[in-house]
Amino acid sequence: MSENPQEEPMSDGRAAPAGWYPDPSDATAQRWWNGAQWTEHVAPAAPVAPVEQAAPARSVPPVVAPAVEPPVAAPAYVAPVTPAYAPAYTSAPAYAATPVYGAGQPAPYSGAAATARVPEGTPVDTLWIWLIVAMPVLAALPIFLWDFEGYMEQSMYPSSNSMITALGPYTDPWYLAATFGGWIVYGLSVWFAALDSAKLAKLGYQRRFHWAWAFLSSLVYVIGRSVVVRRQAGRGYLPMAAAIALTVVLTIGVIAWVVVMMVNVVNTSMEMYPSY
Repeated sequence: MSENPQEEPMSDGRAAPAGWYPDPSDATAQRWWNGAQWTEHVAPAAPVAPVEQAAPARSVPPVVAPAVEPPVAAPAYVAPVTPAYAPAYTSAPAYAATPVYGAGQPAPYSGAAATARVPEGTPVDTLWIWLIVAMPVLAALPIFLWDFEGYMEQSMYPSSNSMITALGPYTDPWYLAATFGGWIVYGLSVWFAALDSAKLAKLGYQRRFHWAWAFLSSLVYVIGRSVVVRRQAGRGYLPMAAAIALTVVLTIGVIAWVVVMMVNVVNTSMEMYPSY
C-alpha cells in the first residue's frame, strides 16, 4: 500500500463502488471511496457495510386464506310433551241410533230404512193393488170379442157403402173398446198406484215403491211394490204372483186367438176361391 491513500486502488485494479470503507491508514477510521480513488473525507470507524444499490423489489400481494366458518352444532333433540288438556281415548264412540221415519214420509231406498219392519199383522194388500192386477184382463177381453173374421171378409169384399169401407174395423164396437179401453186402463192403473202408495203410508210402511213406476207398466209397479212390502212385513208376494200369472195367461191366450183367426181366414179364403 502507498503512503497516499488517495492514490491506492481499492483492490487488484478493480474499482469498488462508492461508499465508506475502512481507512487503509487508520484502522480506527473509515474513509470515503468515490468509486475511483480515496477522498479526504474521514469518519470514525463503524460497523457499516457497504451499501449496494439494488433495484426495488416488486410488491406481491399477500395470499389470504379463505375464511372457514366454524361448524354449527345441531340442536339437541327434545322429546314432544303431551299437553295436559289432550283427551284420552278409551274406546270407540258409539254409533248414533237408527233414525225412525214417520208415517207419510217415504224413507230412502238405502241405509237403515231397508231393514225397518212394520208391526206384526199389518195388512199387506189394498183394494187398489188388486184393481191394478185386474186391469190388464179388462183391457184384453174386448180383443177376444172382436169379429176379426168379419173384418177380413169386409176387407176382401168391400161394401157398397164407402163410409163403412173407409172406417174399416172402427165400425166394430169391440174393436173400439179394445183400442180406447187400453188407454183408459193405463190411466186408471197409474191413479190406483198413487192411491195404493198413500194407503201403504197410512198403514205405517216407511219405505214404498214409487207409484210413478206405473207409467212404465202396471206389472213393473206391482213387482216392485211387492218386493218392498215383503221386506218390511215378511209377506206380500201374492199380488206379484197373481199379476205375473195373469200376464202369462193373457199372452198365451192372445197368441192362440191370433193363430185361430188366421187359420179361419185362410180356410175361408180357400172356400171362396177354390183351386181349378
